[in-house]
Formats: sequence, C-alpha cells, structure tokens
Amino acid sequence: MKHFLQRFFLACCLACVCLGSTAYSQSSNQSRSFKAGKSAFDSFRYMDAIGSLSRVLVADSSNVEAMEMLAYSFRQTKRYPEALRWYEKLSQTKPLKAEWALFYAEALATDQQYEKSENWYRAYLRLIPADRRALAFARSNPGAFANEATFWRVSLTDLNTSASEYGPVFYKNGLLFNSNRVTEHPVKRVFPWDNTPFTNLYYINDLKRIRTMNDHSIGSYLKRPSLGWKQNDDDTAPTSNDSKTLGQFDPSVYGDSTGASPVLNNGIELLRGNVNSKYHEGPAAAFPDGSIIFTRNNYFRGRAGQSEKGINKLKLYIATGNKLGTISEFPYNSDEYSTGHPALTPDGNILVFSSDMPGGYGGTDLYYSVRSGSQWTRPINLGKQINTEGNEQFPSISAEGVLFFASTGHPGLGGLDVFQVSLVNMRPSGAPRNMGTPINSSKDDFGFIRTADGKSGYFSSNRGGNDDIYHFEQATYRVILEGRVTDGRSRLPLAGSRLLLRTLDGTDTVHTNARGEFRLDMKKETDYEITAQKLGYVNQLVFRSSIGIETDSVVRTDVQLFKTESSQQYVISNCDSLKRVFAVESIFYDLDRDEIRADARRSLDKLAALMRAHPEMSVITSSHCDSRASEEYNRNLSMRRGMSARSYLISRGISGSRIKVEYYGKTRLLNRCYDGVICSEADQQLNRRTEFDVILNGVNLSQLDCDEL
Repeated sequence: MKHFLQRFFLACCLACVCLGSTAYSQSSNQSRSFKAGKSAFDSFRYMDAIGSLSRVLVADSSNVEAMEMLAYSFRQTKRYPEALRWYEKLSQTKPLKAEWALFYAEALATDQQYEKSENWYRAYLRLIPADRRALAFARSNPGAFANEATFWRVSLTDLNTSASEYGPVFYKNGLLFNSNRVTEHPVKRVFPWDNTPFTNLYYINDLKRIRTMNDHSIGSYLKRPSLGWKQNDDDTAPTSNDSKTLGQFDPSVYGDSTGASPVLNNGIELLRGNVNSKYHEGPAAAFPDGSIIFTRNNYFRGRAGQSEKGINKLKLYIATGNKLGTISEFPYNSDEYSTGHPALTPDGNILVFSSDMPGGYGGTDLYYSVRSGSQWTRPINLGKQINTEGNEQFPSISAEGVLFFASTGHPGLGGLDVFQVSLVNMRPSGAPRNMGTPINSSKDDFGFIRTADGKSGYFSSNRGGNDDIYHFEQATYRVILEGRVTDGRSRLPLAGSRLLLRTLDGTDTVHTNARGEFRLDMKKETDYEITAQKLGYVNQLVFRSSIGIETDSVVRTDVQLFKTESSQQYVISNCDSLKRVFAVESIFYDLDRDEIRADARRSLDKLAALMRAHPEMSVITSSHCDSRASEEYNRNLSMRRGMSARSYLISRGISGSRIKVEYYGKTRLLNRCYDGVICSEADQQLNRRTEFDVILNGVNLSQLDCDEL
C-alpha cells in the first residue's frame, strides 16, 4: 500500500493539475511512447506510465511534460529516490511551477536532506504565500523530533510478508490488518496503479501469537534476493478497473511458482464474512459488539459505482451480524468524493474518518460523526488546527481521548508522520505534537494504535522499502503528570480547564476532562511551569519537574482555582496597561555570591518606589542559580539570594508581609547550560538571578498572558 487513501485522493485532484505542454520529438516511436505514457498517466496506471515516459526521455531529455508526468508517477508509487532525481531536474526548469517546488521539498525530506528541503519549502512559500503548511515546515527543526528517541523500542512483527501489510486495528482479542499478500492462487486481477494485487482484511485472533523480530532477522528473510520479492506498495484505487491478465502483474512480486508469499505467522487468516471483495478493502475500526466499519472501493452488492468523471471513489461500509454477513453503507458516502480510514471511540459512538469532501482545508481532512441510536449525525470537520493543506489520514482514538493520526501537512521528518493531540468535546486542546523518532522516520509512518495502558501498540511504516507492521513498547521509565482542577470553594471539578505547560522546548496545552482530570507524559529531566486557567477564575501557577526521576513515577498535581472578584477582574481586563505600569526588572548575582550588586540596587530601588506608590501590590521573589555545584548547595544559595532581595526591600520601607520568597536552586534554568555542559559565562550569568512576580488584588499579573484573556 502506500497510503490507502492518499494516492487515491491525490489522483482525484490530478485533473486540476495543468501539465505544461512542450515540444517533443516527432519520430513515430517516440510519439507512440509519449501517447502511451500520457494515456497511462491520465488513467492512473503509473507503473505503465513510467516505462513509456522513460523511453521518451531517453530520446529527448528536454521534454518537460514527459519529465513532469514521470516525476509525479514515481511520487505516486512511492519510489522516492527516482522522484527526487526528476524533481531536482524540474526545479532547474524555468518558469518554476509551485507544485514542483513543493514536491521537491517533500522528496528531499524523505532523503533526510532537511536543510535543503527547508529552503525549497521557502521557495514554495514565495510562490504560494498563503500556504500555512509551507510556513510551518520552513520554520521547523527536524532535530527536535529526536528528543525522546530512546523512549520507545520498535520491532518488526511476523505479520509481514514481502507484500504490503498496514493499518492494524485491535479487534476482539487480536488484530485486524490489511495486506495484498498472495498466499494460495495465481493472481487474476491487479491494481493498475502499480500492478500489484488488491488488498484484503486479515485477522489474527490473539495478540499473544504475534512475535516481534529485529530489522535484520525478519527483514533479511522477507527481502532476500532468492525470493525475488519487490518492495512494493499498495493503496486504494481511484478506479476499480482491473485486469484478469496474469501477464500484466508485476513479476517482481511473484513468490514461488504459485505466486504465494512466504508467511512467517501461520495464525493469520482472511477475515470471514462478506467484507472482502475482488477490489480493495482498506483500514477498518471495530464496534464493541464485534461489528466493524471498513473502507472499500465504491463496490456494493456486485456493482461498482463511479463519479461523474468516471472515477471509482472510496466509501465506508458497516459489517454486522455474527459472521459479518450484513453489509450497509455509511449514510454520508458519495459517488463524488471519498470517505475512508475510520476510527471509533471505545464506546463506538463517535466516528472519525478521512475524506476529500468539498469544504475541507487540503487534500484529505479528518471529520467526525456522532451515532445517536441507529443514526449518524452529519460529519463535522475537525478544524484547521488538525487539518492542513496536505493530507490527514489513518486516525485512531485512545480511551482517554487522545487522537492519533498521520499527516503530510504538519512539520515532520518526511512523508507521512504520526501526530497526537488531546480532544475535549471533539476539539483539539492544543497543537498536534509530532511523536518523533523512532515512531516516525523520513519515510511514511501511519496507522498508529496504542494499548489502553499506553505502554505498547502497533503502527505501519515503509521505512524498510515496503509497508510493514511494527510493534512498539515502552523502552524506559515513564513519568506521568496527572491531577485534577477544582473550584477552590465548592471543590467541584472544573471541566475544560486549560493547562499551559512551559518548558525550554516551548509550550504544550492540555484540557481537563468532564471530571476535571488531566494526564500526560512528562519529558525526562525537564522543568515545567504550569498555568491552570478557566474563564471567570484567577489563574494558578505551579512548578513541577521530572529532573532526578529515574523510575516509573506519577507526579500528582491538583490545582484549585478561585472565581474572580470585581477587583481581580479589573486586573484581568486591563492586563496590557497594568503590565506596562508594573514592569519589574530581574536582578543578577556574581558566581557563588548572594550579595546585592550595585546594578541590582538600582532595580530594587525602583521596585520599592513602585510598591510604596501602590499599597495593593505585593511581590513573589523567585531566586535561582546556575547548574554548577550540587542541588542541595544551590537550593540553599538561591534561598539566601531571595532573602537578600527581601531584606533590601524591607530596608527601603516595604513591609515583609508583602514579600514572599521562593527559591529553586538550579531547577529552572533559562537555557541549556546543564551541569557538565560547556557554556559561556554570559550564559551562566542569565541563570544566577532573582525574578519578581507582581501580585495585584490577588492576581499574579506577571504570569498573565494578555493575548489569551
């Protein structure tokens, strides 16, 4: 496969791509090859197009139209090195088309040429300034996606053959997945996109029967030359045209004389019932009662349907009954657009799926529909925070409401990457987060599912050249931040409260569930500044850290929020102007000293004058050290620094009751000058400081984000 939906949808958009015309040789052979190549290209028969167009370009290397079709054909069949070669040639052709720049940038990323890819995303952005995707990729830092590379252990499974396996989904006690393997009979029909067999749904009834193997042992077996296996891919067709001519089947996919693929796991069987047909069956999802909803070409009750343009789209079908014998259509299917890649909440009442229906943001978007009795509500787009100008596909939903999906439109490592985002009332609680390596790679990574405890699961990837199913499991300890946000007086849970989690790497956002609860994984050796927010309540700031934790741990953080009074609401409503009035400078210290320096005295004198003029004002001093010396020593040193600042303010006539001292040692560095890291003295100086939070009418003005109020 290589994206059951992606090729299909991209092909459907192909009619909108205007391939520039250019002169070509008038020799009869070349003319025939060009016509054959263009005919195959227009019919989405990309493997046939590659053969014909390659012959054209051997004779006339300047034929831009042939070059463009060839590059796109390699792209659609996921032959990335060849696509990169031809898009590089097109990138040197004038005038430059916007899609050439975009596809070249994407091809460079699959080859891990990230700096060059970023430059070409910028070139595309200059041509299409409104494309949010290009701006995000141009600003991204692929190195950041390796921050937790050691957290997961990834292994190939013995579900794989030399054909394509992808789209795992938990089903009963086992696993459903898709494959275009050939196990018994010679192939009679092939998928003309790339001349490979059509996919079916397979089932293994017990997860315990799935074995994992390292890349070398399983990979060398599946792809050893003596088997003659092609590292093929397969996807859902934009047309249901097939061929009964065995000779048109790509011979490099053959196994033995019967066409059978070598199978490592003998516990796998075709899914029984009426689900599998002679065309593609794709990704599925399971209801609690054992029924399933699955993707298939527009083929129902023995009839293949087409759009007005003659294209066979994808549709969602529901299989019910003890033997999955009753098939019905999802009510929002259409002959004119595709629906596919279903995911269900654990109760089976909310469906998330991918579609290119009109009104979306890009190629394919994610939508959701709610089941009420036997009816489904009209699909709702999950919004531009999730959906992009690219393709969003292969969703899954965890028990705690985390959406996992694959995307080409959010910044990643190349191809499809897996992302996650928490949903609250089916709205994203923040920006989707790239899951990083080793889940993601420079190739296509998709179809991610996770067990209920979050410690293991499965996903699909073509990082080995072929679509395979991988198993992942937690490889190291896990630090979980969990807690509850409640009303400070009634103690009732505050559902939908927002928590901003700031670290040196940026800010993440989570929302509480209906019980006011939140739960997430903390990064290793990281300090967190956590701001709890709820409309009509005063923000609450807390600090937590995973530094020094080296075993599976839970950091419990319960937060109480209090409703704003009229005086507090005044502070919130006038946030910007009050911040300008009550701006307070930090002060700094010499190495291993707690004395107030001359430059600090000037800042403290200004603060004292401000506090004398505004008796409603109080401050919190937060004192810090650089990373040198032990944790205990630095904590004591930071305490002395805070007390020195307090004593100085008292000496200037400020009551000690208006000054609260907090000290953090070396746990809240402003940069990455960790213990043992070589840093300049100027960078170390930034960490030897006392900061001042201004408190007005019980509101921490310094921690307010005026743009978010």
